[in-house]
Amino acid sequence: MNVRDIALSAVIVAVIAAVVIAVIVAASACGRAGAQELAPSPPVTAGEAWQAVAGELRSRGFREEQMPRPEDLELPVAVPARAGRRLRVTSACWDADAARARIRIECTGAGDCLPFLVYLRGAGRVAAASCRGEGRARDPTPKHKTEAAVESGERATAVWVTPSLRMTAQVICLERGGRGEIVRVRGVEGRIFRARVAGVGLVEALPE
Repeated sequence: MNVRDIALSAVIVAVIAAVVIAVIVAASACGRAGAQELAPSPPVTAGEAWQAVAGELRSRGFREEQMPRPEDLELPVAVPARAGRRLRVTSACWDADAARARIRIECTGAGDCLPFLVYLRGAGRVAAASCRGEGRARDPTPKHKTEAAVESGERATAVWVTPSLRMTAQVICLERGGRGEIVRVRGVEGRIFRARVAGVGLVEALPE
């Protein structure tokens, strides 16, 4: 074997070694990427769902004293989701049979998670229209010589209405009024505000 043949053999061996090394490195990188893809991320927590619901309520103008309690939120199933996901409320309705709000939540990022439902119980009820479509529009127009639907000093249920959500709370009426009339009421925290009488023992809070 002459010098030329030895040099050619050395080049071939070097090329083969380089190819083998490249294949090994590529396989290692694919293995790490696959492991990262297969590594499960934590499912959505009740705390994350509560933050989405609370953020929606605050954006609708609800004050802290009107907010339900975080422990009233129920997340019935574990929801798989990608790491770094962000949640938002898309709809809500009131389940009269179960006496709780049914709230639909989804991830803001496409494919980060499937839409899921949470449920909200508690005295500070938060809901939209009935889940069964039972809500009926109320006529706010004052009627002539209507009988009193609320009396001064008596308790009534006040309703705060937004385009998609509704919250109810107990108040004390400070004035006597019939359906469609405006009366002053006092909340449990002592704040006095105006509300329109919607029915017997029921008033709708007016925007401040």
